[in-house]
Amino acid sequence: MKKVMSYVRGIRGATAVENDEEKEIYRATRELLEEMVEQNDVDIKSITTVLFSSTPDLKSAFPAKAARKMGWDNVPLFCHAEIAVDGALPRCIRVLILFNTAMEQDQVKHVYQKGTARLKSD
Repeated sequence: MKKVMSYVRGIRGATAVENDEEKEIYRATRELLEEMVEQNDVDIKSITTVLFSSTPDLKSAFPAKAARKMGWDNVPLFCHAEIAVDGALPRCIRVLILFNTAMEQDQVKHVYQKGTARLKSD
């Protein structure tokens, strides 16, 4: 019997919102999480933790609450603020999903929505 190796891998993702509004932050975060999971065929039970960051101009909601609203009740979630860097993309939410998988790192598909593709090189 061949042993299947399992690794902890990370999926990066980002999205942006037009306005600092609770519903908009939840909607954009939910859409991003759904696409990250779908693109990488992630079983929610394999997620070890999810890190969320948002730019300092977003103060209306915690992006992690969108995951809770999706039923991710047993997943450890952590929100923090992005560093305020001059020229940084405004109203931006970033996500890092860490999960257990047999995928190789180069098979992971990172997801950038709503004008955030320039963050790929960060």
